[in-house]
Amino acid sequence: MRIPPAVLLVIVVLTATAGTLGYLAGSRQVALTETDVIMAYANRYVAAQGLETEAIRRCHAVPGRADPVWLVVVCAEGSLAERAYFVGRNGALLHEGRAEDWPFFSPPAPEA
Repeated sequence: MRIPPAVLLVIVVLTATAGTLGYLAGSRQVALTETDVIMAYANRYVAAQGLETEAIRRCHAVPGRADPVWLVVVCAEGSLAERAYFVGRNGALLHEGRAEDWPFFSPPAPEA
């Protein structure tokens, strides 16, 4: 059985396109750093609250405790304006709320 040249060409083009797109998506994923994520969500908080850009200093990040959560970016901790952004490994927002929100927050384990 012989494959017609037109079908073979389509297969080659689709394979090359899929490979290129996969490579580009992977290289962007690898380039994502914790600093990039913290700055992105700190700027999001500042814009949402209508604050000056210096207010990004009110934000910090802690590691996520649940499996899908990579980082929790917390801004204005302990105040009424507190906002926590629960971020996945790909930088996507999983949940927005307060630092104590469930299911993304798990209480510390009791000491033995």
